[in-house]
Amino acid sequence: MKQRTDLVFPIPEFQRRLDALRARMADRDLDAMLVTTPENITYLTGYQTTGYYYFQCVVVPASGEPFMVTRLLEHSNVETRTWVEHSRPFVDTQRPLAVLADAMAEFGLAGKRIGYERHCYFFRATEQEECFERLPNATFVDASGLIEEGRLIKSDAEIAIMRRAGRATEAAMMAAIEAARPGVTENDVAAALHHAMFAAGGEYPACSPFVASGPRCSIGHATWEGRAIQPDETVFLEIGGCVQRYHTAMMRNVYLGDPSAEMLEAEKLIQQAVKASMEAMKPGVKAGDVDALNREILAGNSFGAVQSTRSGYSIGLAFTPDWGEGHILSIQENEEKTFEAGMTFHLIPWIQIPGKAGIGLSETVLVTPEGGVALLDVERRLFVK
Repeated sequence: MKQRTDLVFPIPEFQRRLDALRARMADRDLDAMLVTTPENITYLTGYQTTGYYYFQCVVVPASGEPFMVTRLLEHSNVETRTWVEHSRPFVDTQRPLAVLADAMAEFGLAGKRIGYERHCYFFRATEQEECFERLPNATFVDASGLIEEGRLIKSDAEIAIMRRAGRATEAAMMAAIEAARPGVTENDVAAALHHAMFAAGGEYPACSPFVASGPRCSIGHATWEGRAIQPDETVFLEIGGCVQRYHTAMMRNVYLGDPSAEMLEAEKLIQQAVKASMEAMKPGVKAGDVDALNREILAGNSFGAVQSTRSGYSIGLAFTPDWGEGHILSIQENEEKTFEAGMTFHLIPWIQIPGKAGIGLSETVLVTPEGGVALLDVERRLFVK
């Protein structure tokens, strides 16, 4: 491991992550681990690129130095962003899995028991099949989720970066609220929030912010499409700020006129649900119990709306297509996993009023022994203009 002082995290932080992974590998009797998920590669090494549509992998042996196999263009990222000493890049005309197989043989791993991430967007089925064919003497074990077990609880250093991301989220949200008014387009609001986000130190987020107005607010994951915002409409905003691939996210709404009784009722219920859920998010409490609490509160509305999604999801390190870590842990029905101090979640109580609005007042929450603490500071209310 190269000893460097210019990485996102200090070397002892990376060493801690690597040691913890190796302990989990030992529990599975693994001689090596092929890591292909972009977030997991970044978590272990500091490596990052937008070019992860090409094959990339860090190989972690049970002992000895890890090594990377990436596209030659990305070798500069290995050199400048990581502590990794050994890199075996491939040129565009080579078969990446052939280069990986040669490297595995070089480092004495070709016939070993090897964990791999079967559940990975960026390790295609065809690539997995080729990997198995090129290493016929190896025993491959699905070890999906092994790195994520370490990512779930954030270190103090990670939380510090998430707080920096929070400042970008806050700046973007306030700019969007200010920009939302009759006559402007959703694109105008999107332009304002992006300018503020990046001026506040934010970087490109893993998922586009959501800006929707009027009837489009009730459409899941709708975002700006040039629509002109009208009087007496809702503008729905969901924004995720990012620093060094770590994210925080938040939902807020603006109403341009006099809110209906339904809107005000939804606002009140969501405020209650967020407060109660955060208070309940203590170590040892089941995530499914908080989901049930949230659903029970929101179901108390007079117009028949329900929480149409999970109630929250882990958030932190992310590349496109999602700023969340919900595949690691979601606050959802019947989830038996319990909260632990240091976990971070995007808590998303929200209500869709069909054809009228989607109302959300979400928070990025840090789990502490006393309950959930918001990492963001924007008033949790419906903004009326």
